[in-house]
Amino acid sequence: MNQYKELKGARQVLFALGHIGPGMLNQFITTWLLLFLTSGESVLVKSSLVGVCLMLGRLVDAVSDPLVANWSDRLSTHKWGRRMPFIVFGTPIMVVSFILLWYTQMIPGTVFRFLWVLVWVNLFYFAYTVVVNPYFALLPEIASNKKQRMFIQSFIAFFGILGMGIAMGASGFLVDRFGYGFAGILMSILCVVTLVGPVLTVRKNPNAPALQTGSTSSSNIFVSLKSALENKTFRTYIMGFCIFYLGFQLIQYNLAFITTVLLGLDKGMSSTLFIASVLAAVLLIPVYNMILKKLSCSGALKLAIGAYVVVALLIACVPLFAGSGVNTTVLGFTLMVLLGFPYSGLMVIPNVIISEIIDEDVRVNGVHREALFFGVQGLINKFMVSLAALIVSVTLDIFGNNADKPTGVLIVAPIAAVVAVIGFVFINKLQIKQGEET
Repeated sequence: MNQYKELKGARQVLFALGHIGPGMLNQFITTWLLLFLTSGESVLVKSSLVGVCLMLGRLVDAVSDPLVANWSDRLSTHKWGRRMPFIVFGTPIMVVSFILLWYTQMIPGTVFRFLWVLVWVNLFYFAYTVVVNPYFALLPEIASNKKQRMFIQSFIAFFGILGMGIAMGASGFLVDRFGYGFAGILMSILCVVTLVGPVLTVRKNPNAPALQTGSTSSSNIFVSLKSALENKTFRTYIMGFCIFYLGFQLIQYNLAFITTVLLGLDKGMSSTLFIASVLAAVLLIPVYNMILKKLSCSGALKLAIGAYVVVALLIACVPLFAGSGVNTTVLGFTLMVLLGFPYSGLMVIPNVIISEIIDEDVRVNGVHREALFFGVQGLINKFMVSLAALIVSVTLDIFGNNADKPTGVLIVAPIAAVVAVIGFVFINKLQIKQGEET
């Protein structure tokens, strides 16, 4: 078997750099699209219709995940192996569809604007899957043990949080200064630049061959999906994590409304608060590395979920705090910094857990189908994200999304807390069998 030179040093950092771009564009849509289309002097698209667009886009994203995963597992190219062609050819489609979303105001008529958003949201999320699923599936191939994976994943988490920070924080200043369209163009350019990192560093791993079409264990994608879900460890993990992720995304879709409606702050100050959350998350990455030396991955994930529940309940109490005379800017900074702790855990822990489950699958079945497990996770999680978009948009439509009628913005937080608690119950049952490290 050919010797594969795993990524070391600066090459690991360059690979991780690629996570800034796609996550940044995705987070920008999550944070600003609903506000962009439904606020201002005229409503471009009704809130519930935006929710439908986001839900369908996420469903396309979800369904695409196992399909792209199966395709990626089977692809074989001489130089780039199984994963990199998807990143190279999917990125331009992802970027163009993202940019066009922010020019919806140029389209005349409510129906045509709705169709415009529907088309480009769906295309964006399909291309996003084409890029991101193979990218994450590279982790078990480029690093063979937990220590290496934690090192690379820490950088992936750092850059992912940085991308989130740009989308949640700096983007607000860009929007205020240049408008949504130009802000989208600037971030798209940054996305393309960061994805050059993995393209320059990753080469074909001969020790992770493409699946053969005639393989009885994985020749059919539905057989593969069934096989992945028959793994008890994976099934327990994915049930708990996807439910928690639903609760997490409820706050994400509502975050811009929390800062502008409940706290009464402008977009610029909202961006400052988002940056505070991101900085806290970045600073806490080493803390999670220390936690993982004391706790299992599942224990660390439970800690992150518990912290998120606490923050969600505190957000639900914002009117009480504000009514008692607490400065809303100080309150906002406090909440965003506290939110940094579960953010950080969400970026660090799940992919390491999936990599360990993949190791178990390779030992038991003797096939390399790394993308499949990430694909199944993506399928279920993204369905939850689409559900979160619909829940938030409908809730805001029915109960209100402005200072005169803020009930819709307020009640999302306790709903998110309850959902996250249900996820915690499942994760509490998770036990990962460790293999020997190489």
